[in-house]
Amino acid sequence: MSGSSELSSTALRCLDGQLGEALDLAVSCRLLSDRARSGGDALTAVTLHQLSSDLTDQATILAPLVCVEPAAASPLSPDSSSSDADSWLAALDARLGRAALVAQTDAMTPGLEATVVGLLSALAALYRTRRELLLVSTVLDAA
Repeated sequence: MSGSSELSSTALRCLDGQLGEALDLAVSCRLLSDRARSGGDALTAVTLHQLSSDLTDQATILAPLVCVEPAAASPLSPDSSSSDADSWLAALDARLGRAALVAQTDAMTPGLEATVVGLLSALAALYRTRRELLLVSTVLDAA
């Protein structure tokens, strides 16, 4: 896959949506990481920082496929005045679950190029595994 001219409009639509989602989630994870670090929750902070980095890497991979430069995204997160870390993490968990479902659903789109199906399936797996890792880190922190 050397360029977007080889991709169908359906593939470009799916990839563009995933690019936006990866960027939004990366920014939210970075902000939550900072919040966790300042709250003394080092394990969650490191986990969220790594998730932000992984999502930024995915956005970097997706961007050339849809012929755009990855830009800073604005986070879609709970009210910034809220200090309840549990509610922020619950919102992130829900977003990761939704992102995995959308990526997997996009991967099942009829007529989609095999390489795009593989990329979307891998992205869905990334969302699911990182969601599980985040859950484990929060359980360990609670123990």
